[in-house]
Amino acid sequence: MSKERSSRILHGFISACLVAAVAAFIILAIPDHLGRAGIGAGSATKKNFPSAKNLSSIVDLEKEKPAAEVKIENPSGQLAYFKPEQVPIPPGQDAQAQDLTLTDPNQSPDVAGGSGTAVDDSNFGNAVPIEPEPTETFQGVPDNFVPVAEDAPRGSSITLVTYPRSSLAIHEPPAHVLRRSKKEYSWIFTPPELEKDVAFWKAIYSRYDKNQVVLHHPIYLDIIYDVVDLGYIEGDMRLSELEKQHKKEKLIEEKRERIVSILEMLAQNQRLSSSLNDEEWRIKKLFDNVGDPKKFQRAAEEFGVRAQIGQRDKFIAGLKYSGRYLGEIERIYEESGMPRELSRLIFVESMFNLKAKSSVGASGIWQFMPQTGKLYLRMNKIVDERNDPIAATHASIKLLRHNYNELGTWPLAINAYNAGRGRLKQAVQTLGTKDIAKIVKNFKHRAYGFASRNFFPEYLAALEVAENPEKYFGPISYDDPLRFEMVRTAYHISLPSVAGVSGIPLEELLELNPGFSSKVISGDQLIPIAYPIKVPEGKGSIFIAAAARAPKSQRGSIRHVVAPNETVNSIAWMYGIDPTRIRQANANIRRNPSKGEIIVIPFD
Repeated sequence: MSKERSSRILHGFISACLVAAVAAFIILAIPDHLGRAGIGAGSATKKNFPSAKNLSSIVDLEKEKPAAEVKIENPSGQLAYFKPEQVPIPPGQDAQAQDLTLTDPNQSPDVAGGSGTAVDDSNFGNAVPIEPEPTETFQGVPDNFVPVAEDAPRGSSITLVTYPRSSLAIHEPPAHVLRRSKKEYSWIFTPPELEKDVAFWKAIYSRYDKNQVVLHHPIYLDIIYDVVDLGYIEGDMRLSELEKQHKKEKLIEEKRERIVSILEMLAQNQRLSSSLNDEEWRIKKLFDNVGDPKKFQRAAEEFGVRAQIGQRDKFIAGLKYSGRYLGEIERIYEESGMPRELSRLIFVESMFNLKAKSSVGASGIWQFMPQTGKLYLRMNKIVDERNDPIAATHASIKLLRHNYNELGTWPLAINAYNAGRGRLKQAVQTLGTKDIAKIVKNFKHRAYGFASRNFFPEYLAALEVAENPEKYFGPISYDDPLRFEMVRTAYHISLPSVAGVSGIPLEELLELNPGFSSKVISGDQLIPIAYPIKVPEGKGSIFIAAAARAPKSQRGSIRHVVAPNETVNSIAWMYGIDPTRIRQANANIRRNPSKGEIIVIPFD
């Protein structure tokens, strides 16, 4: 009996121990295991959510170090920071441009990761794809997010810009054809009195090329004496460029002298019509519709023989290149309430040659003269905006609108773009009319010469050829519209230095930024902090990272040596800061500081 009782007690004790061990395992081990796995009551479903046991240690750690040092790692193993923020788009950029601002990596990021490319410091210069993780972490990030280098300083930004396709490239009918019935578009059609003039310029633009020189009467443009072919000289590989030029000039002058001698002979009636040779007879017949009895004498002595080089090849090249900019230019014009047809003035002025410069100092695709350009554009040590197609487009709108408001018609406003508003006002007052055809034919002034008198007919001809390129040239292959990234760096930078570090060819940067001055191109002038710079698409992050590494990059305030005629306001405009900040940083500075004076330009 005693043995049985002892055995029951022993078995009960052992059972109690087993039950206690199982309970302890359930209470202690399983929750800890489940916690490490991220599973449990009230836990998140994310794979890497910390366990209850480890959470307190992370919170304690946060108390010991700044929250800014906590970073959310991208699946690629790299870090990218993105904080949507409104960044002003420079005038003239596509309204659909997306603002992508790079935030300071020492601040807590709102969103980590994104699609696109990022810079890997271990392999600088190569773009590394980043694929977004399909979790709630990445919701709301734009599809075209431009990722950034993790060391991108605060204030750096990237804006992706895409220009639209032009109406020419998509073969959209001209606006004046679509709205032919509207009275306000009647000015776009050639007046009968100017039909021969317009026909001449259409031929220059579409029939004759750079190796053909048209010798013609400067008043009666339908009188074409001869067309001199210079192709065989241009193709002579034995000649140097200088020799070719001299030979061309000699040939043209010989042809001109021959024509003048024939005109002088006809003026003096030295020979009977029956004795004229074929060339003399042909030139005489050219004047049949001219009623002036002294027409031959005046043609030889007063008017002379003018030489005009063909423009066909330049027009075709201009049409092709226009694909890059014209869509954006048209958008700017139409959003400004201006007829988009006015943008065809570029073909008259420069044929979309970004490097176009005239002998009298006009520059850029809109050919602004220096004095006129200064009224509307920045022209300083950093930039000459006459050479920036978009900035100059905004200026052209201001100038043409001002012309229109003062003169009252688009033909006069267009003619004033070349001859000047004052000259056209004088023409209207002198002749008592606003009829452009009467002004072109009858206004006499030594400052209203051949170029001014023919500017509106040239425009009408260029408009017709540009709007109907296949009729004159056959199919045209337009360049694609520009796509680029507009960057702003947190450094004063030397463009050649940053180009060298980034591996982006300087030529590519200059193609996108034709407005930069020669001092910027050489690196003698730093581009200031936050100044907008266009870089090839996909290279924004690389450029910004290079700006931080380039040996000539600077932070903070810089010194400026005052140039002649500079004011505090013009200097502030150059650097893109408020003039008040310059006054605050320079005690007792005058409104018009002296040439050579050194002043501080403050940048935070």
